[in-house]
Amino acid sequence: MWNPAFAPLTHAAAGLDLPVDVGMAPANYGVHVEARRPDNTGYTLLRLGPYFQTWLASHDADRLNTELAGKAATAIPGFTVTAKAAPFDVSDHESYDDPYATDATVLLAAAIAREVSA
Repeated sequence: MWNPAFAPLTHAAAGLDLPVDVGMAPANYGVHVEARRPDNTGYTLLRLGPYFQTWLASHDADRLNTELAGKAATAIPGFTVTAKAAPFDVSDHESYDDPYATDATVLLAAAIAREVSA
């Protein structure tokens, strides 16, 4: 028996674009790198996104935290820098860097360098 829920699968199997309305809102994810003071005030240092799968956002957040390991508290004096997966804010998409255009660790190093030299 045919079930309309199979429509996306048949399109993908035939190499066709998915229908515009598949009955679900698109899911987008991001990674926010935050610089926080001990009193929990701070700011977002870097935003990456959109990621179209949550595991990709989590993977990059883990990579960035590994890169920061041991120096998260000294990367920017007076702040602790950490990365976390977060929802992608479509209305603020201009403030995000494309994680597929440049390696996330390169973007992190550039953001920290900008902050330290400022």
